[in-house]
Amino acid sequence: MFDERPIVGHIRFSFYGITDTRLKPDTDGTALARLYDETRMARRFHLFETLTLPSLKAQTDQDFRIVVMTSEMMPERFKARLRAVMADVPNAVIDFSVHARGDKAFRSHMLRSLGPDLDGTAVHFRLDDDDALGRTYIADLRRISQSLPPTTHITFPRGLILFPARPDSPEGAVMEEVHYLAAMGLAVVCSRSFAKNPFQMMHGIVWKRWPVVSYPRGHAFIRTQHFSNDTLARQDKILIALRTERFSRRADRWVATVDAALATSFPFIDQTRLAGLLAENEAITSLADLPALG
Repeated sequence: MFDERPIVGHIRFSFYGITDTRLKPDTDGTALARLYDETRMARRFHLFETLTLPSLKAQTDQDFRIVVMTSEMMPERFKARLRAVMADVPNAVIDFSVHARGDKAFRSHMLRSLGPDLDGTAVHFRLDDDDALGRTYIADLRRISQSLPPTTHITFPRGLILFPARPDSPEGAVMEEVHYLAAMGLAVVCSRSFAKNPFQMMHGIVWKRWPVVSYPRGHAFIRTQHFSNDTLARQDKILIALRTERFSRRADRWVATVDAALATSFPFIDQTRLAGLLAENEAITSLADLPALG
């Protein structure tokens, strides 16, 4: 039955392996040390705990599974915090993988979603560990995807973006973003013959090989653009364009648009708090700067 398709989310949390980020395995330990640097990890946890996890807990449809993929090589203090912050997330799985390739790391989760005989279908989506999903994302995805054939991708192009308001300051600004085939929340219908995890595809060009359905209603995501991003391609040009538009004569309109979007789709945070996250993040240097966990 189409309406029985499981929905599985994929999050990479400081995964040490071959991915589309700047961090690649090496032989001298430099990449490993950079990946698990105390300041970097504390800042990743801050955004993960403040944006990503609250957005998952706020979903109106909680019938989905989340796989948080990281590496067995992660230092124990970070493993302990990750287990603690994920403890109250329903249907969440943390995988401390021994694999150095993302496709192999996610493979067992892809197959498990298809049922014991691998004859089912499932819907898989991706989310970065510093982004968020709108509260009706899962409900919308379930409704849209239930009758779509395998290999079909679903894109949610409308959301919000948080970015540094000035090049010399971490003070944040927020505005609406419309981005076709955005990575945030990109989903795919999978089967035994097409069991690629959603991180395996170059999200911007999936339309060249597979069918795509776009759902532009509402605000499906919050994307964070900051100088600790693991993918920095074209960031300077992107930020110039964002600042030019956000502080144009339409500035008041953007404030109102963001306020309305947050109230409707992201009830766990307001614009003042969201805009302040980047400065908070820059001030963090270690796990000791994060809230203590019960």
